[in-house]
Amino acid sequence: MDVAEIISHHILDHDWGVALGGFRIPLTTHSVTILAVSVVLFGLLCWIARARQSRSGRLLTALAEEYVLFIRDGMVLPNMGKEGKNFLPYFCTLFLFILFVNLAGMIPEMKTATSNISVTAALALCSGGLILYSGLKFHGIIGFLKGFVPSGTPGWLVPLIFPLEVVSLVIKVCVLAIRLFANMLSGHMVLICLLLIIFIVGQMHVAAGAGALVPAMCLEIFMTCLELLVAFLQAYVFTLLTAIFAGSVIHTH
Repeated sequence: MDVAEIISHHILDHDWGVALGGFRIPLTTHSVTILAVSVVLFGLLCWIARARQSRSGRLLTALAEEYVLFIRDGMVLPNMGKEGKNFLPYFCTLFLFILFVNLAGMIPEMKTATSNISVTAALALCSGGLILYSGLKFHGIIGFLKGFVPSGTPGWLVPLIFPLEVVSLVIKVCVLAIRLFANMLSGHMVLICLLLIIFIVGQMHVAAGAGALVPAMCLEIFMTCLELLVAFLQAYVFTLLTAIFAGSVIHTH
């Protein structure tokens, strides 16, 4: 049994090798997952918006309103203030998208696109763009640059503090990408390794494999439930940190 091959097959992205008219189409498992999640989310939200007359439609509409209030009152307003209201659609979309992509990896034959550093880096760049836009919108270029130097800093320290603060902002964006990538990748690797324990021990001895079946499956069920919690938690943390970082450039000290 090639453990490395099995893990890479379930974790890494794979090119589908689709070509049209002699041109290669960059279609991979992760890109298909992202596209499918986007279509499902778009269709679901459109259906909720139009199905207000039925009982189920009113229930879903109420849930959607509670979700928006959760994002607005729990993340945006406490960290960005009233200035963050204009960015509420982005945060609502960001949380739902990351959550659904995380959960999609729990479906058989699908993979978690957020375990790909390219995907999380793209999401982090979007949040980084929002952070820069927030600072430039409310302070202008000069005011935004002044925000990198805390008030009361001695003049001789400015050449040292300014580049450190710029690097700090870049690190914050990188942290968004690495945190989401590392947590989702490690979680799925643990799930796969727990299942592989049964087969690895079973190759040594049939009785030992049968004995490892029950504890390994109990751990697998526990880790699956934990992974569902992590899927929600990582979407929450990513969205919350984006709001915190954006609020830090809006309300400078």
